[in-house]
Amino acid sequence: MEEALLDDDTAESKLALLSFYRNLLNRWSVSVLTDPQLSATAKEPITALVNHADTLALSIVQSSQTVMTLSTILSFYESIASIISHPSLKNTVRIIIPPTELIYTLHFTPSLTVLSRLCGILALYKRAFEIAMTPKNPGVDEQEGYLKGYVNHFNGFLMDICNCIWRGRAFNTTDTNAQGCGMHPDITQLLGRYVKGLGTDLSLMPLFSLSFSPVLCLLTISFVRKLEDAAEDIEVRHPGPVTTQSLKQLERDGGLRLSWADYRLGSLHFMENRGVAGVGELMYNTMKHLMSAREKEQKS
Repeated sequence: MEEALLDDDTAESKLALLSFYRNLLNRWSVSVLTDPQLSATAKEPITALVNHADTLALSIVQSSQTVMTLSTILSFYESIASIISHPSLKNTVRIIIPPTELIYTLHFTPSLTVLSRLCGILALYKRAFEIAMTPKNPGVDEQEGYLKGYVNHFNGFLMDICNCIWRGRAFNTTDTNAQGCGMHPDITQLLGRYVKGLGTDLSLMPLFSLSFSPVLCLLTISFVRKLEDAAEDIEVRHPGPVTTQSLKQLERDGGLRLSWADYRLGSLHFMENRGVAGVGELMYNTMKHLMSAREKEQKS
């Protein structure tokens, strides 16, 4: 059937096949949940299916990166994320990390929806690893666990995306598990020289952060504008984009009084209230200080 569908070599046929695999995966997972005796025979075919679909998804993005195409791919991984993060399936469905090239391709697409959904998926994968690595049930083979290098490779995705969005350290490779988004150092240096050559005060690393990202910057400056509209007796407005230095200067000039921490946390809330929840979910599940802030909010 696959050979017949792919015979025309179009993106549509590949997407149809990927959607079929998603439906098949969902059906298998429901079967295991309703009949736990199937667990012993389900692991191998589910793993094989996910590995096969990974290759297909990677092939698709090499020929098409429209929002519709990427949405279909994300729907497949949302199904996987939902399945692997289900506590009852942790010993049946093995966590297969998506292809590295696919993760970074999705991360750097110019779609807010794609970025948000990718972050939400990675947050679920992180939760799945936490569930899977809890103490094993009696009788479970210890060899079914996950090698440290395997988990660290996944953690590299989280570190790289957090470096881009939260820390303003895109393509950094010195942090623990950081992979520099898979960029070769020579390419990173070349891009850095290009940005400096533009004759501005910009540098490469912050260009994918909350304030500068072409995907996120409108939402974050809209958050500041909302605060300014509600404020009284401010003499100036922030020209944007927001930085730690610009916020301090804004206060000195008689503008809005806003700390860097409140700006970033408030931006996440602002995005969540507008349906862009994935970015915040990943940040809350990855950054320890944000985990504490979320816990305090939930208790209050």
